[in-house]
Formats: sequence, structure tokens, C-alpha cells
Amino acid sequence: MITRAYVTYTLEMEIRKATRDDWPDIQKIDSVVFNHPRADFEVTDNDQADIDATWAVFENGRPVSVMSSYDFAMVYDRQYVSMAGIGDVGTLPESRRRGYVRRLFAAVFSEMRDTGRLFTTLFPFSFPYYRMFGYELVYSHNDFSFPLDAVDLTRRVGGIEFVTEATPEILAIYESFAIGRNLAMKRTPEIWKDRMKPDPYKDQVFTYLYRDDAGSARAYFTFHAKPDGPHRVAAAVRDIAFDSDEALIDLLPHIAILQPRATRATMRLPSDVALDLLIPDPSAVGHTRSAAFMGRVVDLRGALRATLWPGSGELVLSVSDEHMDWNAGTFCVEWGDGECRVSESKKDAQLTADIRVLTQILSGYIDGGTALRHKLLTSDFSAAELSAIFPAKPQFQNHGF
Repeated sequence: MITRAYVTYTLEMEIRKATRDDWPDIQKIDSVVFNHPRADFEVTDNDQADIDATWAVFENGRPVSVMSSYDFAMVYDRQYVSMAGIGDVGTLPESRRRGYVRRLFAAVFSEMRDTGRLFTTLFPFSFPYYRMFGYELVYSHNDFSFPLDAVDLTRRVGGIEFVTEATPEILAIYESFAIGRNLAMKRTPEIWKDRMKPDPYKDQVFTYLYRDDAGSARAYFTFHAKPDGPHRVAAAVRDIAFDSDEALIDLLPHIAILQPRATRATMRLPSDVALDLLIPDPSAVGHTRSAAFMGRVVDLRGALRATLWPGSGELVLSVSDEHMDWNAGTFCVEWGDGECRVSESKKDAQLTADIRVLTQILSGYIDGGTALRHKLLTSDFSAAELSAIFPAKPQFQNHGF
């Protein structure tokens, strides 16, 4: 029952998965909340994957609040694990402040558990807002820009060739590049089409494969020319992968001569790559690190078992999780010989943290010692010991959803 301006009316509220019949009204929510102009609201077969991923709150049979949960696989400690990507979260203005997003998360979290998801992630419009649901910062973009004349062209080796699809060589380069970096997405054919574009000439998005002097495929990159002042452009590298830092160094001179009107290049690189160490004049390199991506553990026991632990050891940790009670409690983690056992424990905890901080150190965004020094957790271990147990890890996330 709602009372406003001395008028009392009753709302029948329902939470469920969307259907094709609901989709036109849900598209209208998207148009209002995200400022997406739409000429029509016709439902097509191309909408079915989005429909299947969408939950909604209905007031008197009409959708007023929505959330999508997409099934992905991402890298976690050198293996692909299941991940639910949250998107399209929005509520019509007249139905806000009624706790609908919280109710949607409760339904979606239960679905994640039932379908075996280890993690969930999202791109936030507000970090404080999504912290209320147990999400935490797990990745910051590592963006670089540099003038093309800062690249040493005298050491250009190998060659590049234009490609229009994700060839087996490109797939192999990406896999070797991604598997050692947490959060990197497993790319389906649909994702590859989005990254490379079906019509490069129309979209002006071009992909090149780099081969070394021996003819071996070592790297690829996708770029477009981005306006960068009067009569100038920047070579904006929007996707890149390489099998080693050496391959990236050898690739740079080829990027430097791509566009006659280009005076600089921009690129987003993994957290473990420092481009300013690869350019002769590091003062010419611009570098920004910006908070971008949030995550949370869905299945704590599963995530702990999937972790690559150092050597052998035992840890008793106490975890709090307001929204997923199956993660809360005290657990004994024992590892060694490539195996990990997780069990409930009545022992005194050696480490106490909430699920948000635990997600940060498991993902490798920060190491355990940093978390302790910043008073994000409490522990009987020293900062050095926690950094050895929970080291920072290479990361990369370059695909929106």
C-alpha cells in the first residue's frame, strides 16, 4: 500500500524473469533510464538472449524496475571460471525508493548460486551504491598515451598483416595473453564479432596481426582513428594481445606508422604492463589509472578451492556477507600438492574480513599485506606473510556488457 498526497492506493508487486511479451515495456524503461532514443519497440529474435537474462519487478502487471544477469566465463588463477555479469540496472523514476533493486539482487543472487556461479561482476555508475550489495573495486583501467615520434623506428622488425576475422592464430595469441591475467573474459564468437567488427571499412575499425622475422604470429591489435585536433587523429588501440613484452616492444614501431595524420597513440594494457618502461623517453608517456570494475564472490568455498595457493599451508578465516549467508562463517582452508580443502571450523580465526575485501585479495587487485596495512581486514599474520599468501596478480578487463 502506497500513500502520497493524501491518496492511498494498493500495488501488487511481483518479481520474475522477463518474457517476450514484457520486452516492449522493458525497452521503454531502458529508454527512460539510460537516455536511449528508440523509434520502435518491436521484439526480434536478436533480443532473446537479453530477454532470457533479464529480471524485473512488476507493479500491477507492469515492469518498473529491471536487472540483467549474463553468463560469462572469466580467468581466475589460470583457469576459466563461471561469472555472472550484471547490467541494465534501472528503475522508472516514479517507482524509485521502494527497495526494488535490493529485491532484484536477492532474486538474482539466488539464481547465481543455483546455477553454480563463482563470481559476479559489473561496471558501476556509483561505487558506494553497489558496495551496499557486497561488490567491491577489483580492477582499474591501465591507460597509456604517447607521441608516435617517441617510438624508436630504427628497430622495426617483423611485419603486420590486415585481418578481417578472428583467425586461429589470433585466438591462440589471445588465449596465451588472457589465461595468466585474472578477470580476462573468455571470448565467444559473438564477442569476437563485437571486438573486430564485421565490416571494418564501414566501421573504420581495423585489426592487424604481427609476425616476427621468423614468421611466427606474436601479437595483434585493433584500432580506429580518433579525432585529435585540427587535421590530426590519434591511433586509438581498442584491443590488443601479445605473447610477451618483447612482442609488444616489437609491435610499437608498426603502430607508430599506421596513420599519416596520427601524432600519438592510445592503448589500454594489463595491470602488469608498464609502457613507460618500454618507450625510450618515459617522460613522453601519459599514464592514467582509473577505477572501472567491481566484483564479488558468489560461491566462497568454490572460489577458495579454485585459488592457486603458494606451496602448502593452512588458514582459518572468518567471513561476513550480508547478502549471501552461505558465504558467512568461519572456514579452515588447507592446501598443498595442487589440492585445496575448505571446511567449516570452530577454530579461532587467523584472518577476519568481509566479502568485499576478500574478493579484492582473491582477485589479486591488492595483496593481503596492503589490505592489512590499510586496515581493511584484521589478521594474526604479518603484512609480509599475508602478501605471500595473497599476492597481487596480473589482471585485464577490456570487454563491456
